[in-house]
Amino acid sequence: MAATLAGVAVLAAGCSSDPAAVAPPAASSSPAPTTPDALARESALSDLLRARAAAVLARDRAGFTATLDNPRSGFGLRQLELFDNLSRLPLGTFAYGTPEPAPSLAAERAAQVGPDAWVARVSGRYSLAGYDAGQRSFETHLTVVRRGSAWRLADDSDGGSQPQLWDLPDLTVVRSRTTLVVGSGPASRLREYLRLGDEAVARVSRVWTQPWGSRVVLVVPRTAAQMSRQLGQDAGSVGQVAAVTDGSLGADGRAGADRVVVNPEALARLQPAGRRVVITHETTHVAVRASTTRPVPLWLSEGMADYVGYSGLGLPRARVAAELLERVRAGQGPTALPSEGDFDPATTTIAPSYNAAWLAVSLIADRHGSKGLVRFYTHAATLESAQDPPGDPAANTEAAFRDVLGTTGSAFTRDWLGYLRALARS
Repeated sequence: MAATLAGVAVLAAGCSSDPAAVAPPAASSSPAPTTPDALARESALSDLLRARAAAVLARDRAGFTATLDNPRSGFGLRQLELFDNLSRLPLGTFAYGTPEPAPSLAAERAAQVGPDAWVARVSGRYSLAGYDAGQRSFETHLTVVRRGSAWRLADDSDGGSQPQLWDLPDLTVVRSRTTLVVGSGPASRLREYLRLGDEAVARVSRVWTQPWGSRVVLVVPRTAAQMSRQLGQDAGSVGQVAAVTDGSLGADGRAGADRVVVNPEALARLQPAGRRVVITHETTHVAVRASTTRPVPLWLSEGMADYVGYSGLGLPRARVAAELLERVRAGQGPTALPSEGDFDPATTTIAPSYNAAWLAVSLIADRHGSKGLVRFYTHAATLESAQDPPGDPAANTEAAFRDVLGTTGSAFTRDWLGYLRALARS
């Protein structure tokens, strides 16, 4: 997540897991008990969804259309637009899982939809060829009707579905060797993001030396409201946020299919250097999450992302951290490294916490160099064995203070607070 201020930028990137949450289905009762007829219709839907997924991968519009009850209905037209959007993406994999019955339709709604209508909860997985090292999940609810001996898809509004990148209106895709941009609007609007992504990948790779794939996927909606829908968040929660890194972690603790979802309204308020910091900050999260296996405290992850984001710009620290340092001069500065709650835009002004984290990580780099900082981070964020439990992030970081930096967390915190006071006086 990238928090923004007017002027250059005060940024940080927060990572949310790949959402599976959906709105409650429009239904009247619990799912019907499993019967031979129910098993047969679910098996038939599985066959239909396999054909649908195969049509998506083959870009077979006729095959995809054949899965729809009425291609000329509102639902049918939306589905054909969805197919066109999917066809623009460099899909490596795309598949549906086993459908499950959702709560039953009300009698009036069932009569509207068609014979033997029922709603299925359907999950799926996909990946983007050349950019994803893993797969992402999605979920939708599909209303199914019988036509003779066959079943067809009649609607998707009788249950909740988390919007996906292919649901963006007026979808356009631009790409390079290292960056894929999926967004709304003409290619001319998105090429600036492509440039920012390419530059961010290069900058991150100069600092973060662990292997990470060196690829980034940027999702660029047209509005902040569309951004919030992509993330499954309330629209009011993204006002301080310029971008968010979104994805799930695999069984090994690594992320393999992260997306950087941009808030175009917040990003537009920044100067060019600020936009650079935002995208580099988020790309740092992508790199770190792809190459580490356990979490660290947010002050460290957000501070590292800002450290890489601001690297090479030559901006005075006192200028970037002005809001934090004003608090320090007023005797209202921090007394400890930022906690998780300090980064929650729903409850607080987050820019000073990002400043504080950035200055903490910068102090480590000042003393131990960029390579020492990366060693410290990877020690805290890497399991010794895949069989080990992840442990407590604070305890893991304390061990890294001791083993890599030869100090303790409390001693470092005292030094950092002294550094803030000195910087505030300068």
